[in-house]
Amino acid sequence: MKIFVQQISSDAKIPKRASNGAVGYDVYAYRILDKKTREPIGELPFVLEQCESVLIGIGVRFAIPWPIQCEVRPRSGLASKYDIELSNSPGTIDPDFRGEAGILLRNRGKNSFTLEKDMRIAQLVFSEVQIPVLEAVEKLPGTLRGTGGFGSTGLTVITEGTAEYEEQIRVQDIFYMQMAIAASMRSNCVRGCTKGADGKYLRDKKGRLINQTRRFGCVIVKDDNVVSHGFNAQAPGQPLCAEVGCLREQENITSGTKIERCRAIHAEWMAMDKMLKSGVGSSTQGATMYVTSEPCEICAKMITGLGLKDLVVLEDVYPQNGIEIAKAAGIDVRFVKKNDL
Repeated sequence: MKIFVQQISSDAKIPKRASNGAVGYDVYAYRILDKKTREPIGELPFVLEQCESVLIGIGVRFAIPWPIQCEVRPRSGLASKYDIELSNSPGTIDPDFRGEAGILLRNRGKNSFTLEKDMRIAQLVFSEVQIPVLEAVEKLPGTLRGTGGFGSTGLTVITEGTAEYEEQIRVQDIFYMQMAIAASMRSNCVRGCTKGADGKYLRDKKGRLINQTRRFGCVIVKDDNVVSHGFNAQAPGQPLCAEVGCLREQENITSGTKIERCRAIHAEWMAMDKMLKSGVGSSTQGATMYVTSEPCEICAKMITGLGLKDLVVLEDVYPQNGIEIAKAAGIDVRFVKKNDL
């Protein structure tokens, strides 16, 4: 996102973030504006008396692109130390406004406060907004809360809300984890599977490999809709391990090591590959990934670049080292218990 900023004069300061992790741009006091006409009426410093308000111009204009809004919010330091607040918190700078941005400050403290030029007096937070279509209907969908308004949820006891929401998430996680488990049934990994006297891998009446323990699945969900799935199987062009044997067993590779020495791709890789091949334009930004085991370190590193919101893992299945990598990237990790399936 790029937002054009115009300085009214060379000594006006463009808003800046105070730290790398800050989301708000601190704005600097520049001059005094008339509350009604918004014309300049004075210079700083200005003594703001108790219960008095003043409109401070910040000396810059913005060209904010649609559909971005700019919220004017108070600075916590001024509020906590001096009781200097915004009278219209939060204020809004609309995309079509081209005047000098003004900060309406009010002194709610017991002492007067001196506003100096270039003092940081507020912060700006930019965000995208949605403009809904308001459709008139005769009846609205019902909720547990109904018409309960101010104070209807009480002060201490919570009878719905968080607990109900968490239960909905739990049920949803179980539903999609079952899909991930179903996807894992298509795995053709033969490591550790039972062989017959002829050296071929044995299968049960349903055609499944006997003693198949390395069977993993992945489902990617966005907006309550499955956008991709995957399971561990041979990469395109690789011979079937069921016919030529497991490469890792042949080379006596210890489990969890030399992951690159394998003909298969992991379930997470396949799910991502399917999305790339689909051409439907699906995005993983804000999506949830369900996996039937903890991701390996390689998969976890790939996952961190997907923009996932959540990673849901089947508990106590083939633990590896990927959870902490996902958490470090800001992905929320939840677990589904086997007993819940």
